[in-house]
Amino acid sequence: MKRVFTVFAIILFSVSMLQAQDLIQQKKKEKVSGGLYLKGGVAWMMSDSKSFLSNNRAKLTYGFGATMDINFSQNFSFNITAGLCNLGGTTEFKYGLNDVKDIDGKLITTSNDLQTHSYKHSTTYIEVPIGIKGCTNEIAYFTYFLKLGIDPMVRIKSKIYPETKEVFIITKSTNLFNIGWHVGGGAEWTLAGNTKLLFEIDYLGTFFDFDRIKSWRGENSPEETFNPKIKFNDISIKVGVIF
Repeated sequence: MKRVFTVFAIILFSVSMLQAQDLIQQKKKEKVSGGLYLKGGVAWMMSDSKSFLSNNRAKLTYGFGATMDINFSQNFSFNITAGLCNLGGTTEFKYGLNDVKDIDGKLITTSNDLQTHSYKHSTTYIEVPIGIKGCTNEIAYFTYFLKLGIDPMVRIKSKIYPETKEVFIITKSTNLFNIGWHVGGGAEWTLAGNTKLLFEIDYLGTFFDFDRIKSWRGENSPEETFNPKIKFNDISIKVGVIF
């Protein structure tokens, strides 16, 4: 009988050790996770110079990229993303714009033309959001999370669409760098092993003016121009796969 108990104890101990090793290996695998995503949303533009311009219409946006979580505890991780995003909107300038040239040097507006006031903007950035992500334990195959961070951005291309419906590339008239902040949340649905589906909604707001274009201060003082600070805001829905 003692031999039976001894053998049973050895088997139980061995199974426990194997399970412990599996848990250790699983934690090691989950130390770093990452995946790919697509996103779409709505962006609009805001300015501190509300007496000279206003947000007219929002713009549908898109983006894609890769994301990575580096876990430093059971429920918290550093979240790093690298991707492409498109922002924009339509602004109404009360007194129009000063001289604006496209990438080929073609004049879009002139100092004698104050008729065009509404412009649609579209700017594409490479973004590298960095933040902190807090998540729950898995509940019925779902893990819920919240995240907060900053978004360094590098401009690739910028377009402007005046009331004439023509498209002008004004990349040289926009600032190369910008930075924003984001807050968001969502869920990850475990399919099998470490493979998960990602569902997320985020808000993004930029800190700095995106362009160097000048606007008129009034119709009776055309010699007075200034550069209104215009910032982007964006709400997007992200869908992806985590490996």
